[in-house]
Amino acid sequence: MASPNKPSSKTDMQTLVDLTTSSRALLTQFITSLSSDNSSSTNIPANPPNPLQVLRDSAKLLKAHVTKLSLLLLNKPFTPSALCNILREVTNVCLPAMMSAVEICSADIWGALIHHEVVARVRAVMREMEVCVAEVADTAQAEDKSTGRRPSEGKSRDSLASTGVVWEACDAVIELESLDVGGLAIKRAEVYRDMIKDAIEELKEWGEDVDDDDEEDDIASDEDDVEDMFAAANKMPKDQPELRQLLDDSVGKLKKINMLYTAITKRRLKTFGPAAARQVVHVKTMDELVDRLKQLPEMVDELANSFYELDEDEAKTQLTAMITEAEEAIRLVKLSWEGKEDEFTAWSTKWTEVIK
Repeated sequence: MASPNKPSSKTDMQTLVDLTTSSRALLTQFITSLSSDNSSSTNIPANPPNPLQVLRDSAKLLKAHVTKLSLLLLNKPFTPSALCNILREVTNVCLPAMMSAVEICSADIWGALIHHEVVARVRAVMREMEVCVAEVADTAQAEDKSTGRRPSEGKSRDSLASTGVVWEACDAVIELESLDVGGLAIKRAEVYRDMIKDAIEELKEWGEDVDDDDEEDDIASDEDDVEDMFAAANKMPKDQPELRQLLDDSVGKLKKINMLYTAITKRRLKTFGPAAARQVVHVKTMDELVDRLKQLPEMVDELANSFYELDEDEAKTQLTAMITEAEEAIRLVKLSWEGKEDEFTAWSTKWTEVIK
């Protein structure tokens, strides 16, 4: 590190500028690779380390290095040699370790669910690091061209802000190790369940009766008339009792499907521990399960659209398809991860009977 009382040499400054250029090029290469997301287990070495643990450790180290970078950019004297040392650690150790972990965490072995999440979160880190390195480059160029002039206060605030964003991205990567496959599946299932719950409320609201008391017409303002007209247009017509019955039946079945998410989460996702997550057959089952849990809210949207368009036949078709999809989700995990019958097995049998 340069002496506090000794001005930075032109060589140190130029080295820093050159290093930021090469670092940004490396980050661009990594981001491009992550965007293509070609998952393959062909190049994975024998007995590889746990990629989630590698990501945890490299992300923690990256947070520490980014903090040092921020402090060096904000405090005098400006020391390009110290910045170079940290950037080399980032580009030679932290970032390559993350990319190696992505490769090790192949969809063939760890499953598509965790693999795609790893790719997305590591890509977010790389993008935020692009901004961070760009700020180091801007500061270095400002120092070099102004012969010692410090960057503006606004630039300092940008440095602090970008450090915080990198920290957030790293924390998301670190979280993966504690989540593992089961924890991530739980988070996804909760999102999908809430989407179905929202759809139920929307359908119930759409099916509510519209008060069209003609006695109020004489005193209603023009604006109120317009609002009432739109409200009536967005409600179920009163002259279609069969559609009304189908809506009530559909809402009841949607509530049962919503209940299914809670049961699967409690009895299957929360019991999907590290032992199950290291068995490819179980990981593949989890991938298919989460995919079906994802499909259901999309099918519910199609069902709702059928009602809004007053298409009774299409609504029946969508309802049947939705129930079939839910039954397939149950079938995947009717037995425990140990292949045994349990309370959920019996419950799922009853659920299949009452959903008909």
